[in-house]
Amino acid sequence: MITALAASIFLTAAAPAPPPCRFAGEPRAWTSQALASWDRLDHERLRIADPVTPVITLFDATCAWTLTPDARGDFRVGARRYRATGAAHSGQVGLPDGGAVPARKLAFASPMSDGRMFFIMALPSVWRADDSEPRDWRRLSMVVFMHEFAHTQQAASLGVRIDDLLARGLPEDSDDDVIQDRFGGQPDYRTAYEGERDLFYRAAAARDAGMARFNLALAAHAMEARREQWFRGEDALYAEADDVFLTLEGTGNWAAWMWLTDPRGGRLSPSDATTFVRGGGAHWSQDEGLGVILAVDRLTPDWPALAFAPRGATANRLIERALAQ
Repeated sequence: MITALAASIFLTAAAPAPPPCRFAGEPRAWTSQALASWDRLDHERLRIADPVTPVITLFDATCAWTLTPDARGDFRVGARRYRATGAAHSGQVGLPDGGAVPARKLAFASPMSDGRMFFIMALPSVWRADDSEPRDWRRLSMVVFMHEFAHTQQAASLGVRIDDLLARGLPEDSDDDVIQDRFGGQPDYRTAYEGERDLFYRAAAARDAGMARFNLALAAHAMEARREQWFRGEDALYAEADDVFLTLEGTGNWAAWMWLTDPRGGRLSPSDATTFVRGGGAHWSQDEGLGVILAVDRLTPDWPALAFAPRGATANRLIERALAQ
């Protein structure tokens, strides 16, 4: 009995401790690559005057890491420096203002109570574990990062606009699917939306600037007609919400598309990148938004200076400006 007890104690003491959640290896390398990809896009196309450095939480199946901006931090990418702290989780990842989210495939950006921006995302190993996703997890995880990180830069412009819409009567639980949820079940609306969406993509893929402008004009006219028909009376506020969410999701998807077409990034052709980002087109504001921004980019490639400014221009203004060129 004594011998068996001693053996039990020995085996218990000898059991290896779980590895500490150090910010090293694949999580650190991927995060460095992702932030460097964003900085490259900013330097080459966006040129944001005062870029935002958000608080970042990243997680895998066992650990979560929070990267807090710190001038003395030991994790540096470009002009950003972070202090990294890690901790094990048991399936729920804490948020900085309280609450938690499940440790599954997700990514979102949000303002914090102190005014700073916060960004949380599952690391690639979580995306890799999902066998139901047909798209390549390596590209998909970076696409999601580029899309959501774009949102961290837009709180002072589009974030303020969304807050104002909520204050003026947009449903409290509204997200970028709010218009689809409100009108998408009506067949005539869906037909109008799909025809309009396809015109934006036709403009983006036109063989020359003249055809691009022609199709963009048709798309803009179809958009105006859709809004005039459906967003009336108590639903008039949805016209402005449509403009804001098409801009928000379109710019995010364009940032992802730019990484996919970059030979230093996803290395896809423009058409393959478009197919990849669109996925199945389940989220209408994301799908049409990409078409809008690609069409605008076809005619006025300097548009990011307006869209990512402190009082950023929305899709309506960007389309109007592209047609005036």
